[in-house]
Amino acid sequence: MFLSNELRIAAGIIIILFSLQLLGILNFKFLNKEKRIETKGYKDNYIFPLVVGAAFAFGWTPCIGPVLGSILALSASEASVSKGILLLSFYSLGLAIPFIISGYFMNKFLNSKKEFGKYYGRITKTGGTVLLVTGILIATNQIQVISYYILTILPFLTTLG
Repeated sequence: MFLSNELRIAAGIIIILFSLQLLGILNFKFLNKEKRIETKGYKDNYIFPLVVGAAFAFGWTPCIGPVLGSILALSASEASVSKGILLLSFYSLGLAIPFIISGYFMNKFLNSKKEFGKYYGRITKTGGTVLLVTGILIATNQIQVISYYILTILPFLTTLG
């Protein structure tokens, strides 16, 4: 329990630091660097998308692994298979829907990114604020407050299980 507390606090502090970077309060130069791979030469190469997908999956695994592991453990401990299926379905939808929507609108986005650019600052500040609140709630062990408010706003979620 002792180590868990310190890890939770450290995670909250790291999230707070990242949020302060997004808000422009701190400036960690190493977070501002960008590395791009030129892909024009790979237009007819069918292996390249596979490599990029594998790299993306490899990079995403540390983020998604603990959440998926928790959902699987929770599903396995449910009283019925249908509750486990429901939990995994919501997890899958929550993961898939943003990718499907972004894929569907990618061409439109790329064609109108100049127009989108005028909102970039506001979107970044909003994301930074959400991250800051989340980091504070995690560091102070109050993250369940969000669950309470979500269930207050969307009470039908209590009857799903």
